[in-house]
Amino acid sequence: MKLKIKKDEILKGLQRIQGVVDKKNTMPILSNMLLIADGKGVEIIATDLEIGLRGRYAAEVEKTGAVTVSAKKMFEIVRELPEENIQIRVEDGNWVKIVSGRSQFKLVGLPKEEYPNMPDVAEEGMITIAGDTLRDMIKKTLYAAGENDARYVLNGLFMHLTPGKGGINIRMVGTDGHRLSMIDRNVEAKHKEESVIVPKKAMMELRRLLEEDDSQEGFQIGFSKNHALFKRGDLVMVSKLIDGNYPNYQQVLPAQSAKKVIVSKDQITHAVKRVSILSKEKTNAVKLQLEKNALLLSTNNPEVGEANEELEIVYGGDSLSIGFNSRYLMDVLMSMDGGNITLELNDSLSPCLIKEEGNDSYKCVVMPMRV
Repeated sequence: MKLKIKKDEILKGLQRIQGVVDKKNTMPILSNMLLIADGKGVEIIATDLEIGLRGRYAAEVEKTGAVTVSAKKMFEIVRELPEENIQIRVEDGNWVKIVSGRSQFKLVGLPKEEYPNMPDVAEEGMITIAGDTLRDMIKKTLYAAGENDARYVLNGLFMHLTPGKGGINIRMVGTDGHRLSMIDRNVEAKHKEESVIVPKKAMMELRRLLEEDDSQEGFQIGFSKNHALFKRGDLVMVSKLIDGNYPNYQQVLPAQSAKKVIVSKDQITHAVKRVSILSKEKTNAVKLQLEKNALLLSTNNPEVGEANEELEIVYGGDSLSIGFNSRYLMDVLMSMDGGNITLELNDSLSPCLIKEEGNDSYKCVVMPMRV
C-alpha cells in the first residue's frame, strides 16, 4: 500500500474514530483502525464490536492495499506533522511508514484479516432527517439517559417512529429514573411503526459527527433486528441495539398539574447555578419555595454556609416547598430554548414537568427530593 493524502483530510477521519476505538484493551486489535486504500481513495474503519464507523477520504493512491494500525498513535502523529502532504506506505512485516517533510515515523501494523468486520445492515426503508433536527433531538435527551445503570435498557435513547398524516413522528426519550426528557419531531417520510433503543455511546458519537459543521444535510437512519444504521454520503455508522423493553415512561408524565409557574429561563438557570455552589456535594440539593409571583431558591450546608435568591415569576397559586438535585435541574435548563419556561407541579413529592413556554413537543420531568 502506498498513498499521498492531505493532512486535513486524514486528520478529519482520525478525529472521528477516536471515540469509537476500544480503550479497555479487551482485545488489542480493537485499539487499531483499519486503513484501506483503493482506486477511490482511502477508507478509515474503526469498531469496538458495539459501534462501527466507516468513512471515505480523498487520496492519491499509488498502490492499493490494507493494514490495521494504532488509531491513537496515528492520530497523535498526524496531528503534529509539519507539512500539508503526508505519505503513507506499508512495508514488509506490515510496518506502516508515515512521511511528512523531514519527519518520518514507523508504526507496527497488523494484517487486515485480523480486524473484525463491520456488520452488514440493509439500507432498504431508510428515512432521511435533517442533520440539525437530529442533532437537536439528541442534545435535548442524551443527558437524561442512564450511565452504566443496572437496568441496561436505560443506558440508551428510546426511539419510537409512528406513521401519521404527511409523514412520520419520531420520538426520542431518555431517562435514568431520576429525570426524563422526551422530544417529538415530524419528518416527511414513510415508515412502519417501530421502536428501538440505541446505546448512549452510539448517540454520543453520532452527535459529534453532527456537530462537525452547521450543515443541514440529511442523515439517513434505518434499523434492522439488531442494529441501527446512520449514513451521510460516504460516512457510515452502525450500532448494536439494546435488547429489552423500555419502561412505560408515559406514567411519569403528570396528566394534570395544579400549579403552573412561568419564569425566565436565563434567570432561573443562573440562580440555580449560583445557589447550588453551597449545596452538599453528595446530594446537590436546592430548595424551591413558591409564593405568589415569587420563587425563593435556597441551600443550607452546615459545613460551608447557606445561599438564598429570589426571582420574580408568574404564579398565583398556594405556597409550595419542593427540593431538587440541582445538577439534574441544570441539565434540563441548559437544554431549553426560548425566553421563558413553565414549571408544572402538584405537590412536594410529585414529579415536576418542565417545558419551553408554548412548546408541547419537548417535555422534561425531574423527580423531587427531600430537603
